[in-house]
Amino acid sequence: MPDEGVGAGSQGGQVGLEGQAGSAGIDWSKGGVEHFSGFKESLGDLAKDKSLEPIKDFHGLTKSFIESQKMIGSSIRLPAKDMKPEDRKKAVGELVGRLRKEGVLESVPESPDKYEINLPQMEGFKVNEPLLNSFKGVAHKVGVTPSQAQGMFDWYINFQEETNAKSQEEFEVMKRGLKNEFGGLYTRKMEAARRAVAKYFGEDGDNIISQLPPAVGRKMVLAFSEIGDPMLEDSLMSGGIPGVVTKDQIKGKIDAMFDPKHPLQDISHRGHKEAVEEYSALQKQYIRLGGK
Repeated sequence: MPDEGVGAGSQGGQVGLEGQAGSAGIDWSKGGVEHFSGFKESLGDLAKDKSLEPIKDFHGLTKSFIESQKMIGSSIRLPAKDMKPEDRKKAVGELVGRLRKEGVLESVPESPDKYEINLPQMEGFKVNEPLLNSFKGVAHKVGVTPSQAQGMFDWYINFQEETNAKSQEEFEVMKRGLKNEFGGLYTRKMEAARRAVAKYFGEDGDNIISQLPPAVGRKMVLAFSEIGDPMLEDSLMSGGIPGVVTKDQIKGKIDAMFDPKHPLQDISHRGHKEAVEEYSALQKQYIRLGGK
């Protein structure tokens, strides 16, 4: 009968599907573990790849595939070495832009004035605004990040401090040398140099000399001390200058040393050696001031 035939067919179809599942040999509820080894064997040499070693069943294979696709989607591809320069530059720009967007790399400010440079907190420090603004402009133009800009600025400040400290030390050495060279005339010679510099360079002449390299500054001081000495002598004739000795004062000290009671005249006196040294120094000073 037709109904029975249909019924038999339906029942037979159901059995057939079960039979097909059985012939396929894959029990998906168990992940097909028992047949995965056969699948790997069918891959031939591909099955020997070490990347397949951790995978034990179809479930693991599927999971690995999905994760690899996600990784590929979020991966970064480096520009090919054989790309045209303009294409490579564009690709690099896009790559850097992506990294900055994701927060991997620091971004360049929108404009030069957006750089926030931390200035040194030290007494007497005064920022050079034109120089700082110029620095920000160049930094923005070449794509320097804020942290890089701060690092470069800190290096410059430290370099300036070290240079200034070295220059100051060289200046102090030069000054000590002049004191030894001028001896008792140091105050007078320095005053003479200042007056000559002020006459020929103006009120800021002293600052100009002090900013020169020590070796050059020393020569300038020596030259101007000779130029300014006659000017100083004219001032001394009209009145004394504290700390500045005159030729007559030096002559008076020399004359006083010829007193028979002076240590200079008594070789047995304990201060005779010092008196001889003082006499020699005074004579040199007197001659340098034009004495005979």
